[in-house]
Amino acid sequence: MTAVIRVRPGCAGPVVEEEAVGPPGPGEVQLRQTAMGLDRCGLEPPEGGAAFVPGVAAAGTVEAVGAGVEGVRPGDRLAYADLPGAWRAVRNVPAGRLVPVPGDIDDATAAAVIRRGLAVHYLLRRLRRVQPGETVLAVGAAGGVGRLLCQWAAAVGAAVTGAVGSGEKAGIARANGCAHTVAGGADGLAAEVRALTGGRGVDVAYDAVGGETFARCLDCLAPMGMVIGFGDVAGPPPPLALQRLEARSLVVARPTLAVWIADDGDLLAASEELFELVGAGRLRPGPVRAFPLARTGEAVRILLDRRNADYLALTA
Repeated sequence: MTAVIRVRPGCAGPVVEEEAVGPPGPGEVQLRQTAMGLDRCGLEPPEGGAAFVPGVAAAGTVEAVGAGVEGVRPGDRLAYADLPGAWRAVRNVPAGRLVPVPGDIDDATAAAVIRRGLAVHYLLRRLRRVQPGETVLAVGAAGGVGRLLCQWAAAVGAAVTGAVGSGEKAGIARANGCAHTVAGGADGLAAEVRALTGGRGVDVAYDAVGGETFARCLDCLAPMGMVIGFGDVAGPPPPLALQRLEARSLVVARPTLAVWIADDGDLLAASEELFELVGAGRLRPGPVRAFPLARTGEAVRILLDRRNADYLALTA
């Protein structure tokens, strides 16, 4: 028997239970998960309110390999980013969804960063490949994805403006690569951004907030600019009339990570680039706050606190 975190209808929070885990099937790897990532993805219960295991990302050590799996051996350190039901000590995982963890990155960092880092990879390097000298607006710059996005954009030579909700978060944004910060919500966003760019606007705006902010990002764009909305903490964006894009040839995108890493080869290539930058110190997630499974409820409360600026992980 091995530990699993489960959320049941009517319970005050996640509870530690036990489950039996059989041997890995064909094409699977049995992973002893030493660390599991905590972010908002994977916390929502399924439709119907059934009991479920939260989490989507983890890292650990291979214990056994199923039939047909090549290139993986017991003892290898591996991680995954987008498989629901991650908060458990031992799990059988499709081999193609696992990626190697380099020796210079600990399991807690790998589990806490991999999903956010892979999101930043496709946002900055594939969907809209940001170039040196371009101007970037990052809305939600002090968040878990926002900090890595600002660091990575600055590392490739872009001039980054971070939109944040408070002066305290402005300091966090500047420490993570933002040349400028703006605060105060959606209403004054466009005016502040245009003032910083001499009236031109930015080449690309990344919106992690959603709601009305997504629509206001359009007013922050330079001609032929692009707004990419990948978060919805403020709710879904309002309906958008496509005619609004025509005059300045603007582009709008609402992508999801799952589609961009659906191919095993794309997943592996992106994770290798991500971990190389983390290992070299060009991306700096900072120390990860780790909690044992018995303190999962406390870790979730910290995660949901909008003031929290730490990367979090569970450890088994």
